[in-house]
Amino acid sequence: EKAISEVLKSGIWWRNAGTQVKLFEKDFADYHCCKGGITVANGTVAIEIALKAFSIKEGDEIIVPAFTFFSTVSAVLAIKAKPVIVDVSPDTFCIDPLEIKKAITSKTKAIIVVHIAGHAADMDEINKIAKENNTYVIEDSAHAHGAEYKGKKIGSLSDCSTFSFQNAKLMTAGEGGIILSNNMDFLHTVLLEMNCGREENDINYEHVLVGTNARLSELQGSVLRVQLSRLDEQIKLREDNYQYLCGLLERIRGIKMQKIKDEITLNSHYMIMFYYDKTYFNNKSRNDFVKYLKEAGIPANRSYESIYKLPIFKTLSKESWGIVGVEDENGQIHCRNSEKISDEVVCISHNILLGDRNLIKIIVDVIKSFY
Repeated sequence: EKAISEVLKSGIWWRNAGTQVKLFEKDFADYHCCKGGITVANGTVAIEIALKAFSIKEGDEIIVPAFTFFSTVSAVLAIKAKPVIVDVSPDTFCIDPLEIKKAITSKTKAIIVVHIAGHAADMDEINKIAKENNTYVIEDSAHAHGAEYKGKKIGSLSDCSTFSFQNAKLMTAGEGGIILSNNMDFLHTVLLEMNCGREENDINYEHVLVGTNARLSELQGSVLRVQLSRLDEQIKLREDNYQYLCGLLERIRGIKMQKIKDEITLNSHYMIMFYYDKTYFNNKSRNDFVKYLKEAGIPANRSYESIYKLPIFKTLSKESWGIVGVEDENGQIHCRNSEKISDEVVCISHNILLGDRNLIKIIVDVIKSFY
């Protein structure tokens, strides 16, 4: 409230004339060990602008995971590039490097990885594949503010990374996004793309490319600066509570937690994700289970649908997107791991991990009572 009040009283509420957004861009980039960052209106447009700044054009192929929120793929479609959907690991839910290899062609220009629920993708192997095939890597880090892979901050492990500050995220200003990179020329293009094609200090209306207006407001910047100041403390609390929760849930038959690999040195825990096996719960469906949790006041949901099963893909031309997977007897291609995750996994919001152990125990008791 104090931060917002100061901005209100200043009378300067937009990025170009203000200080809060620019200070946040520097602080957030420094925190994630990147040379710079440019804020944008949201996480979806962050991916779109990143692709444009890499000169991705119509017909270029972008490899994307089958299990992710729609924005990862819609951003590719929005700029008329071709998303090529590949399967994910059945235990971490992150994009599978072996499936990436199968999908690489001469038209592949970038790979978008998603750090699902704060668990980093296998960045060493993915970067190796990208280097061998001269493609960009973009980290969709909407779930992973502050997370680490082998002691290195998420967001600093590729050509660029994008983050979201939408209301459900680990850091939020209601909406917002940022693009981080160690390539300052790339970030300069990002600035032009989000600032109507104008340079940072342009006062003569010199528009050097088409671009768009995706600027963040000073009010959002002030909120995010405060949010960032609390991130480390909140990550530690979430990790402590996650370990306690995980230990209790693993004792319940029919629940199998998302696997966290050893190379994940810091998981920011955007969601608690686990397989739900209805055979251990009197064959009650996952929808029944989620409804039961919601009615008890627990912020639970089913996991994302496999991207290619969304209604929009029935209306798109076959030439506008692709999928690499297993073909069935009817000629349909499937990403089996993604489909299993979509059909069986339950997600509980990170909010509960900011409570105390008594809250965690109550939640586990509610889950047990569903037996």
